[in-house]
Amino acid sequence: GVALGNPPEDNSTNRLREALDLFRSIWNNRWLRTISVILFLNKQDMLAEKVLAGKSKIEEYFPEYARYAVPSEASPEPGEDPRVTRAKFFIRDEFLRISTASGDRRHYCYPHFTCAVDTENIRRVFNDCRDIIQRMHLRQYELL
Repeated sequence: GVALGNPPEDNSTNRLREALDLFRSIWNNRWLRTISVILFLNKQDMLAEKVLAGKSKIEEYFPEYARYAVPSEASPEPGEDPRVTRAKFFIRDEFLRISTASGDRRHYCYPHFTCAVDTENIRRVFNDCRDIIQRMHLRQYELL
């Protein structure tokens, strides 16, 4: 999982950039090219606090954030501030960009926004695991 609520403490380290680089190296590892991943984008509550307090530095480390528009299919949480929605989907899309770059469709990334008290998360994880297993079986019998 990736803790979205942990921005860099100083200008020399950007934890999101480090997390993206680590994810890229894992995703592109030749031994893991057929392994699907459930990606937990954790600490949504902390991310929201920082965005709303004006303490998020996403635009400083990711200049492309200035041009980012939330995808039309994105579903924000009820009552969620649009600034928070934009920040969390930008981060999600940075990970998805890595996972779809090769276009080989041999493994999939299932991102989930979470926080420590998200009990609904169990249902989503179960559904994703079921999907991964179904895809494995379909691929094994060359139906996918």
